[in-house]
Amino acid sequence: MCPRLIRMKPASNVAQSVQLRQFLDNCNNEWLKGRTEETFSELKAHYETGTKVQKDKWPRYYRKQWGIKNLFVHRLGPDWRLTYTLVSDAVGIAVFCLEILPHREYDKRFGYHTS
Repeated sequence: MCPRLIRMKPASNVAQSVQLRQFLDNCNNEWLKGRTEETFSELKAHYETGTKVQKDKWPRYYRKQWGIKNLFVHRLGPDWRLTYTLVSDAVGIAVFCLEILPHREYDKRFGYHTS
């Protein structure tokens, strides 16, 4: 049996929401800032590096705020999550990063129960 080949799907652009840009501008955590920049590069090279979230699990906030048509989550480390959506632009598929959340807030936003 032949292993399935994963085709790299480069993004035409990686953009950030105003909320995300403000969060990064005010963030004092240098590790998180560095990891976020690495993730932006990863997403530019392959836009499906995150985990796709099932439609029935999308927070109402994302639908209202950004009118998303798909949703992905990328782990930035054990305690941080980046949410993003894919949008079509004139050149191809672009990544639009929505927000970075600590794990506890991520669980709350998505309605997951933590112990």
